[in-house]
Amino acid sequence: MADAAAIGLKQDVRVVGILSGGHFMSHYYTMMLPPLFPLLHDDLGVSYALLGLLLSLKSLASGTTQLPAGILVDRYGARKILIFGFSMILVSYLFVAMSASFWMIALAFMLAGIGNAVFHPADYSIMNQTVRASRMGRSFSAHTFAGHLGSALAPVVTLFLIAALGWDWREAVLASLAAGLFIIFGLLSQWSHIHEGTAKSSKVGTAEAASAAGGVELTTWQSIMQIVASKPMLFLFLFFSMQSLGSGGFKNFAVAGLVTLHGTSLSAAGGALTGFLFASAFGVLVGGVLADYDKRHARTASVALFVTAVISLLVGAVDMHYALLVFFFTLAGLFQGVIRPARDMMIRAASPKGSVGKAFGFVFSGQAIGGTISPVVFGAMIDLGAPEWVFYASALFLVLCILAVLGSAREARKAASAAGQAVRG
Repeated sequence: MADAAAIGLKQDVRVVGILSGGHFMSHYYTMMLPPLFPLLHDDLGVSYALLGLLLSLKSLASGTTQLPAGILVDRYGARKILIFGFSMILVSYLFVAMSASFWMIALAFMLAGIGNAVFHPADYSIMNQTVRASRMGRSFSAHTFAGHLGSALAPVVTLFLIAALGWDWREAVLASLAAGLFIIFGLLSQWSHIHEGTAKSSKVGTAEAASAAGGVELTTWQSIMQIVASKPMLFLFLFFSMQSLGSGGFKNFAVAGLVTLHGTSLSAAGGALTGFLFASAFGVLVGGVLADYDKRHARTASVALFVTAVISLLVGAVDMHYALLVFFFTLAGLFQGVIRPARDMMIRAASPKGSVGKAFGFVFSGQAIGGTISPVVFGAMIDLGAPEWVFYASALFLVLCILAVLGSAREARKAASAAGQAVRG
């Protein structure tokens, strides 16, 4: 019995570890350029709004292909789609580093967004089908931790390569791509240890969906409509949209906002953002433990969102000493990290059986709305001389996130009560 448990733990660690390595690099690539926007602003000779457009195009491409990626994962399995998406990201950033045209760089960002779309549907589908249920919250948090750690290290590494070694931003991008090749080699070398469970074929996926529907087989379209018609899923979709507007704008434009608003130095603003990103990564681990032992996920997320909103208001209103700025950014990052596992467990609980990939793809596609709008809008705030609104608007959207989380929890309770009454009846 003990041997079986040990084997199961080893298998879970292997699967989560492999997936987390790729997730680490996907987040690293997403965050390696936004902290350098003041440099790109001068080098490319474009406005902050146009630099924000790069992120908007990437988010739009990623968000609109999340659901198709989830459909492909549920129908054909996750492994090939995962490696294809990661390879597309590497090729895209190679184009970014080699191109002298802003619009070619914009096209490359869109391709990177499409590649990035596969990670959440593929990774969560694999974990949901292979990891023991009692370790699911911690597994989700470890996977999310790796992504946040990648986000946290990206500014540190790129700024070091530029400041200490005298590289330009293009050389820093090329060096980062070399690290990505090692991740692909690791994924390929361990491929046989990743088991996709019931997602290997469309027939099995359909069988699970049929079981969930009381024996009636559901087509892909019917499964999608089942998700779209779910009120808890719709509120989670709204949550992702608002969170992308709030935390996304804060994260991507905090450095430029601080430099413009308070005259904070680039290194000091970058240090505060680094504190936010690292604390966010470790907050995910704390959130994972809470998610496994405290099932009131909506309450956990709501408290964390409220604290982050208050901090965002303070940062925009007060010109803080560097130490205090780092403290508040770090505290905000910690609470932002706590949100992620609770959020993921709410999605998992609301997902129809056999449609986990599609469900995660659907709610993560909500990021396309916020992720497409926020970079241009937040960049324009700085261009128009209102950088304080980078922080004020972030706080507003985080408050709206609280309403969406509580709405999803309320609708989930209603659905569970209705299902219980139907069984008793």
